Amino acid sequence: MALIKFELEDKHLILLKHLDWEIIKDSNKLSTAITDGAETPFGGINLTEDIGIMLFGKPENDFDPLSPYGPQYSNEQKSEIKQVFSELPMALEVVLFLQTFETGVYKRKWNLKNWKKI
Repeated sequence: MALIKFELEDKHLILLKHLDWEIIKDSNKLSTAITDGAETPFGGINLTEDIGIMLFGKPENDFDPLSPYGPQYSNEQKSEIKQVFSELPMALEVVLFLQTFETGVYKRKWNLKNWKKI
């Protein structure tokens, strides 16, 4: 049987802390809620900028997050931002199933949701 492995890292926990989410009542599905007219599930204007500021910090100069001239990120940073955001549902699944915020490597069988720490 195939195993799924996932490494829960601090950067996943940082994003989960700031994620706006809710359970949709009619379908019992989890959804990222876009609240108060925000355009991203983190309440900001641009997903890349929101995640970049959370992971890499605020730029040293006087940065206005509402300015159309946001911070510039390297291709490596942009790739990391996309990867972390794509892993967020699995990180949320691990945290909710195990009810812990402990970083580490977790595994489960492909057809079961019972995560276990390796």
